[in-house]
Amino acid sequence: MASTRRRYERWPDEERDRILAESFAPGRTVAQVARDNGVGLGLLHYWRRQARAAGVVEELRLVPVTVVAEAEQASQTAGMELIVRDVTVRIRGAIEADHLRTVLAAIRA
Repeated sequence: MASTRRRYERWPDEERDRILAESFAPGRTVAQVARDNGVGLGLLHYWRRQARAAGVVEELRLVPVTVVAEAEQASQTAGMELIVRDVTVRIRGAIEADHLRTVLAAIRA
């Protein structure tokens, strides 16, 4: 566990950027990252707001989801359709999480 820093102590840019990137990683909460790195929770939230405002991080947005009734679903081939900006991706059959991450990363680039 990281030691607590003194109030108003400046964080080196590289360390701040590493902690900031860690705070956006899936599976971690902002509170966990702050605690593990000895950063004040309010300061980490401030860094995150700054990164979003500067366009460094793409905002996560909720997307509409349509639930298909089981009878309808049985008649359709299993799959998924993703629409991100002007790109539509249709995936049929079983969907592997790693493959989906690769597709989403390619769309974002």
